[in-house]
Amino acid sequence: MNPIIIHTDGSCETQTRLGGWAAILQCGDKRRELSGSAIDTTVNIMELTAVIEALSALKQIGTDVQIITDSNYVVKGINEWLPDWIARGWKTAGKKPVANRELWEQLQGLIAQHTVTFTWVPREQNTEADKLAQAARIAQNTPAIPPTTAQPVATPTTIHLMIAGSRYATWQMIDYARKVVRRAHAKGYTIIVGDNPKGIDMAVVQECRRLKAKVLVAGVTNRPRNGGCSHGSYIRIERDSYRAMGGNLLDKYTVRDRWMADNATMGIFVWNGDSRGTKQGHDYMVSRGKEAHLITFKKGARRG
Repeated sequence: MNPIIIHTDGSCETQTRLGGWAAILQCGDKRRELSGSAIDTTVNIMELTAVIEALSALKQIGTDVQIITDSNYVVKGINEWLPDWIARGWKTAGKKPVANRELWEQLQGLIAQHTVTFTWVPREQNTEADKLAQAARIAQNTPAIPPTTAQPVATPTTIHLMIAGSRYATWQMIDYARKVVRRAHAKGYTIIVGDNPKGIDMAVVQECRRLKAKVLVAGVTNRPRNGGCSHGSYIRIERDSYRAMGGNLLDKYTVRDRWMADNATMGIFVWNGDSRGTKQGHDYMVSRGKEAHLITFKKGARRG
């Protein structure tokens, strides 16, 4: 019998704690997709849930299964941490209770029924499961149309616009970024911006404060380095949200920028022509199939 290959993924929005999970089961030319959602959850819970639901869907005991996931939490938990947790009475090395113990015990029981291997892949190689999990999460924000409504009801859509750029910005770049904020505010968009205390991020945050525009400021510290916006929200991004090939941690600001790109509808990247981070952010957003515009300014102009 052919082995069953299962791609799994979990998704969770930090601010709302709305989550989604997905699993794609393949055996030969047969394919099955599973997905679901949850409220008040975490990405780790969704990652575990995806694997549990996939294994629970198997009809025969003793099946050869390969789980493919972009979650280091799941792969390392099974391949490295689980035996030590059990030996210590479900305590971590720091003698704290293991988080999500009930899910780990449930997963342990399912694995015992089959021959299962777990393989980590970068997120870019797990796009189908990723899209299903995100769709399941996003569906929770889509209001249902009452069945008694005679006329079609338009579903409100929130556009999240990411504005990014170099901290070494000319006054022309800063002026352009402020104009983008004003246009986005007039259209009712929610702006996503980083927390750099200089350059484009700072200019965008200042303009959002002045207009009281809808805004999410993202960073990697406990508080936004540019002060954020008291009328908006600050999202602290965990560094292990994304990893490079082989599971290595990425630079913390690369992680922040990827989170913003993945949670934005479209992006404006105000580029000074040589800022590698701005260009990489733009290219990443394009690779995710999203609308992204790289606005290039000439070098040598006076900086603001």
